[in-house]
Amino acid sequence: MQILSKYRLGKFSLFIAILLFVGSGIASDKANSIEIRAALVVGASKEKKGAKKLSESIRKRLAKVFKWRNYYRLSDKQLSIPVDKTKTAKLSKKASIKVSNRKNGRVSVSLFSGGKELIQKSQTLRIGSYMVLAGESTGDSAWFIVISKSN
Repeated sequence: MQILSKYRLGKFSLFIAILLFVGSGIASDKANSIEIRAALVVGASKEKKGAKKLSESIRKRLAKVFKWRNYYRLSDKQLSIPVDKTKTAKLSKKASIKVSNRKNGRVSVSLFSGGKELIQKSQTLRIGSYMVLAGESTGDSAWFIVISKSN
């Protein structure tokens, strides 16, 4: 009887060990995924009434580098990308991005306009930091993609 009881305890322990092992793999996968927000932004010299203004912190950072004073959010997408995977997001009729999670917060982003790749950039993203990819400029305005880490 004691042998049978040890055998059952051994099966139960094995079952618990398997659950813990599988569960840790799921947690590990989630820990390696990255949550990002991609925003399509337009920079303009003239103010556009009724347009969604960009947050002041991002506007200040862009204004230090680019000549426009006004920045507006046209659209945005939230993406959850597992490690070593790539996702695509369409931000407008013409603008789309392809984002790859390269591990440890490092992402690689390709910006497309009308199906043509304009630029590819890799960077480690931390909360509070941004990756900016510049689109096309018309003289009095330009568009950008601003990538930020959500988690």
